[in-house]
Amino acid sequence: MKKFEKKLPISTEKKERNIVAIDETVVKANRKKYYVFSAVDVERNELILMRVYTTRNYITAILKLLRE
Repeated sequence: MKKFEKKLPISTEKKERNIVAIDETVVKANRKKYYVFSAVDVERNELILMRVYTTRNYITAILKLLRE
């Protein structure tokens, strides 16, 4: 995580956020697919959170991201 902090600050504190971008990326490793969901505060250019799942369930992932 340290190497990413220089390019995209990582925020751990709760803040009011007006614009949040959510992204899904598929990563393949050892013949398996992993689904990486991330959320970024667009105004502050901060990574809010990142989660990795072994199955793709878009609605569940989005709800989890929004609750945190």
